[in-house]
Parts: sequence; C-alpha cells; structure tokens
Amino acid sequence: MSAQSAPNFDLCVVCKTSRLLCGEKTCPLLKKWFSNTHMVEPKITKLDDSFAPPAFFVGYVGYPRINAGPMITADRISSELIDNAEAWVDKTQEEIVQMRLSLFRTHSRIDAKKPLESDIIQRSHEVLLGVKSVDVEIELEKPIIPRILLNERTAPSGPIAPIKKLTVTENQTPLKPLEKAFYDTDLKAGEAVGILGKEKIHTNILTRVFSAGMLGVEKNRKLVPTRWSITAIDQILSKQNITKIKNFQELGEYRIFKSYFFGNRFAIIFTPDVWSFELIEAWFSGSYMNPSIKDVGVQDHELYKGRTSYAQNTAGGYYASRLGVTEYLMKIQRQAQIMIFREIDQSYRFPLGVWVVRQGVRLALANKYETADTIEKAIQKAKTFSQLKYPLNYWKNKSELYKFHKNQTKLDKFLKM
Repeated sequence: MSAQSAPNFDLCVVCKTSRLLCGEKTCPLLKKWFSNTHMVEPKITKLDDSFAPPAFFVGYVGYPRINAGPMITADRISSELIDNAEAWVDKTQEEIVQMRLSLFRTHSRIDAKKPLESDIIQRSHEVLLGVKSVDVEIELEKPIIPRILLNERTAPSGPIAPIKKLTVTENQTPLKPLEKAFYDTDLKAGEAVGILGKEKIHTNILTRVFSAGMLGVEKNRKLVPTRWSITAIDQILSKQNITKIKNFQELGEYRIFKSYFFGNRFAIIFTPDVWSFELIEAWFSGSYMNPSIKDVGVQDHELYKGRTSYAQNTAGGYYASRLGVTEYLMKIQRQAQIMIFREIDQSYRFPLGVWVVRQGVRLALANKYETADTIEKAIQKAKTFSQLKYPLNYWKNKSELYKFHKNQTKLDKFLKM
C-alpha cells in the first residue's frame, strides 16, 4: 500500500490480487505471500525438447500488443490432470500449486487483434484442438524468467519461457465438436461456446480455445487475455442457461445445499420464486486475501432482468458460482431465487484461481440437500446445516435478495387483504 495513505484492506477483498485497486504496481499481498511461503520452483533452464499439454496463456499488460503462447512442461504430467481443475478436487492446495509450477508460460509478443500473423499461434491452434499432450520443440529467444503466477483469477503457473520458434513434432487428435467449431468461421463465438457446452466440453477447454482466438466469425477472432476469458466463458454459458431457465416452472420448495472446499464454506439456498441470484462473501481476518484485524464482507446480486454492469465486489467468483447454479437448474428444469453464502477462512492459504468457487458450488449441488417451508427456516437451516460461523443477522442484513423477498411477501399479503 502507498506509504502516503493508510491501508484500506477492504479493497483487498474486492481487488482479489488482480486489479491493483490500491494503486501499487504489484500486489502487496502477493509480495508478502511469496516472502513467507516456500515453494520448490522448477530448475530447468533449457526446454528445447519439451512436452506440451493443450494449454495456453494470454497476458493482458500492454493490450493489444501482449505476450502469449502455449504452456509447456518437461514433466510428463497428463494434460487431463495438469490443466483440468475438475481433476484437482482430491489434491491438497500445496499439491496443486507444486504441480502447476511445472507448467511454463511461453511468451511471444503478439498483436492480439491479428493472431494468425504469428506462426507460434498457428502451431498452438494445432495443439489446442485436442486434449492429448504432444511433443514440441521450442527455441528460446531469451533465458527463462523465474517468475511464477499466483492470483485469484487464474490457476497457478510456473516460470516464463520467452520463445521465438515452436515446432509441433507429434500429431494431435482433435475433438470433433471443437474441430467443427474451429473451422466454422461464420459461427459467432457466443453461439460456438453454447454448442460446445451442450457437447459437454469442459469449461477449462472452452476457456483456452476462446482465449486463443479459435472461435467466432473469422474477421472477429482475436486473442483474449486468460483472466478475461475465464469470466467470459462463465458469463456466456450462465447467461444462455438463464434465458432457458426463465421458461421453467418455479421450484416448489426451499432447498439448502452445503460444501466445504479448501477453506471455502458454501451455503446455497434455493427459494421458490422467479430467477434471481446473489453471492455474499465473508473473508475472515487472517485469510490470505484479508490481512486486516477485522472480517470483511462483500456482495453482488441480480434480479429477474439481470445485471447491466460487472459484479465489481465479488468479481469472477460471481460468474463462476452463477454458472454452477444454472447448470443445476437446467438439470432439474426449474427456476428459483438463489442465495449463496460463502465464508473464506484461514485454511484457504493459496490464491488458486476462480475455479475454486465454481467447483465448490458444483460440489455442494452434487450433495444431498435439506428442505424448509419458509425463508426464515431456510436461512436458519443454512447456518446449522452448513455450519456457517457468522450469525444469522449478518447474512440477513447483507442479503439484498432476502430483503427483497421479505418486502415482496408483505406486498403479496397486502394485495390479498
């Protein structure tokens, strides 16, 4: 934080290490985290005979002239493990970070709006059409930069390898739906994402091909910074789901779900009503995002008509959690009002990426649920069933949807008098 002003740690919870709302050039929280945490970094200095999972990274600094390239590793770790967040559920936080640190970000200076002018991007597209890890050879432009990436938006990744040439020495096996969307240069990007989502293509695959400029009308294809593409995919898929959900019958009961995932406690309440959605986060004092001596809470929501602006307070977690609940509503063919209470305690030690929220919600909705017959009983049960640490009044006072629901109930009773 700036030495001229007192630290505002509330900003840290909103910023989530990635937006630099404090005005500093680098995140002070990450600086402190790196100084206090020992991780074994890869010691490789030569990557001329390497192994490329179908992964890709696009930076955002200097957009549209940015650094981008495939992510490679000399460790023959399956791509289905090293770049698939859904496969990390049974791993520890330390194991995930250590595994991902072996994944190098190759960098080549690219014009994001003219990606195919780069031979490296063209070769990367060959690799990204499938999920199999393939052998590649690279020619370094500069020595490897021992700088690892950790933030609350993207999954961790290892050092930077500036390259000037990429050669794919093994054929990739394309995924048929992905190959079809890639070669359909008249299909809009949003439509392509929706089609691939229906084909059960994993979210992480959609993110990397969207980021690599492989979808959409030919003249509009461009590279999208990885941090933006993650939220874009969550936003596109959940918005398409919501359009369909609004045609479903309302859920006939209150349902309460729970999960606890890497220090993240989720309580999710489904209320019999038309579509609306809310995420409330409570970051405990001492959790890595909140170095203050007080707990900090933030909230974002949308009513039936949806949002007209970005969810600034909860950021990417908002759209990641919204995707999870819309997937569930699509499955049961119902619409409902959704409230998510998320507590983040001190055992969440690493900034692992927004996938933690998406996966935490999905895990909750895959578990058995409790039911209730009023909103008051539902919130009470959410606290006991999910073992929330905060008192009931905290969630009631913080929740705009709870207030809206109560006021709506009073109005309905008035109209019936």
